[in-house]
Amino acid sequence: MDDLYRSELMEVYKDPTHRGHLSNPSIALEKQNAFCGDHLHLSLKIKNNIIEDAKFDGEMCFVSIIGADFLIEEIIGKTIEEAKKIDQKKLLELIDLNLTTSRIACATLTLKALQEALNKYEK
Repeated sequence: MDDLYRSELMEVYKDPTHRGHLSNPSIALEKQNAFCGDHLHLSLKIKNNIIEDAKFDGEMCFVSIIGADFLIEEIIGKTIEEAKKIDQKKLLELIDLNLTTSRIACATLTLKALQEALNKYEK
């Protein structure tokens, strides 16, 4: 787990680019991680089927914050369909950490929230 605390990841953890709230989001939701108690607020701004912006906030561990910031960076500018194709494998490749099973749940908290939010938005 030494690579878990690489300096660039520590910088993302300390000052995530996409942390915050959107005013007038197209959809927003809350998600909880039962494994470690992380609590996530995810908001998306969608226009013409394109994710124009996204923000996250909440009480989250190191791995959840890294996963959230990397995922949001990946989805901004993508269509809903493109964003829905991002799966756990792709997200874990993006963050490139050696994680235990319980930590994978942390890393993918925002992905699960994103999938739920996009499904709700389409309905």
